[in-house]
Amino acid sequence: MSSDLVLLVAYVRTARRASVAQSLQRLSVTGWSESEVSGHGHAAAGHAVEHTRFELVVPAQRRGEYTEAIARAAHTGKDGDGVVLALPVLSLDRVSDFSSGPSGLETH
Repeated sequence: MSSDLVLLVAYVRTARRASVAQSLQRLSVTGWSESEVSGHGHAAAGHAVEHTRFELVVPAQRRGEYTEAIARAAHTGKDGDGVVLALPVLSLDRVSDFSSGPSGLETH
């Protein structure tokens, strides 16, 4: 299953959080996690910068579509807009009904 699913981790400006969330809703993403984080990235210039971290598991074949939607929604054209990472998912097991793999992403 390692090629079936990817975990997208996106760090975006907190001011763009709502825009990214709306973009994911338009793509019918059924769930994601958000958290407020601070870090020292390329645009931090020695001090912590606040961002929102999004995490979502998506089908690998749609990775580009989701990545582009997040990037477009987060884009301001300034340093510090953020990054989107894609990581392979080795397994996914839904605790509530013991479904696994891509079917674990489906809403019940």
